[in-house]
Amino acid sequence: MKAAAWAGAAAASQGRIMNKMNCILVTACIVLIAFCSSGYALRCYHCENSPSLCKTNSTCLATEDTCLQMKFGKLRTSSCWKASQCSMNDIAEFFQLDNFDFFCCQHDLCNEGAIPGLNKAAFSIASVLTMLWMLL
Repeated sequence: MKAAAWAGAAAASQGRIMNKMNCILVTACIVLIAFCSSGYALRCYHCENSPSLCKTNSTCLATEDTCLQMKFGKLRTSSCWKASQCSMNDIAEFFQLDNFDFFCCQHDLCNEGAIPGLNKAAFSIASVLTMLWMLL
């Protein structure tokens, strides 16, 4: 009798573990699908040294996988860019600037608004905390 009860409890415990693993797997797949952008060309707003927000957009080249927006003084530049070069040093060197704000984003026409206050580090920390919460 005790062996049957133990086997039932073990099976129930294993079922809960499998349900939790399935939930994590489905969540990971959804995140990958949402953030993987293969098979289409990115569209970004494009303007140079404009005092106002861009209205013109363009289709990025296959090598450009990120939209960039920079603000220096009262002027803004928005364009297609490479994620691998989305750093303060790379942008400063390319545009020959030393005092500017910028952000990069990876979905269509995401570089139209003001420079956001939330940076990639804050988003990364929030993502890790969410995954830890799901595991507990």
